[in-house]
Amino acid sequence: MKLTKTKNIIITLITAVMLLASVFVLSACGNDEPKPKTIEVSTEEQLVSAISGDADIVKLTDNIVVENTLQVSRTFTLDLNGKTISNETNIYNLDTNSWSIISVRANGNLTVTGNGTIHALENDCYACDVIDGGKLVIENGRFIGNISAVYVYEGTAEIKGGEYSIQQLSDDGNSDYRFTLNIRGSNLENSKITVTGGTFHNFDPANNLAEGPNTSFVPEGYTTQLKVNTSDVYEVVVAPQE
Repeated sequence: MKLTKTKNIIITLITAVMLLASVFVLSACGNDEPKPKTIEVSTEEQLVSAISGDADIVKLTDNIVVENTLQVSRTFTLDLNGKTISNETNIYNLDTNSWSIISVRANGNLTVTGNGTIHALENDCYACDVIDGGKLVIENGRFIGNISAVYVYEGTAEIKGGEYSIQQLSDDGNSDYRFTLNIRGSNLENSKITVTGGTFHNFDPANNLAEGPNTSFVPEGYTTQLKVNTSDVYEVVVAPQE
């Protein structure tokens, strides 16, 4: 028995609706990205364990005092959550390449956010360093080091914001703040610091004397200026349009 014209139309409409529903379900499933895994830490032991773990975000819930350099060799975000990581005993040790509170090393890709503080013990270590091709991205926060706040031995540092200062000057005879951000001289060709935001005490990242007069860490499209009502604090801002 032949189907009537009306029945054919109804079947066609039902089929079309079912096809559209299938496409919608498949599309929704394709965009269903898993939420990042977050772990909260409040002690040095928990922090060290989380850094070597698999969490996408490591979030501080209290201030933490560390006794050893925190070595990063994977990709994750450190959310300081307004807290402070500091050291009260000496960390700096050339024999073990322990130069900083946080060291981003081979295979490491660390983003620091959360408007907290990395505060090195005075006359001891840097706040952060990059070694063996690691990558450090700083979105905000306070970074207080000695000689350097951020030191790139080999790798990349992207500074998008934050406040940077040092408590101890170099004893190389310059007696100034030129190493606040610093790249090891022999690795200038394969290492990079890019600054697109932040404030810097006694240091102009667009005129970095450590790498030579007028050497700039500030890319095209940005510039530096003295912060309002200061005579020694530089800030990186978007360059005015000509």
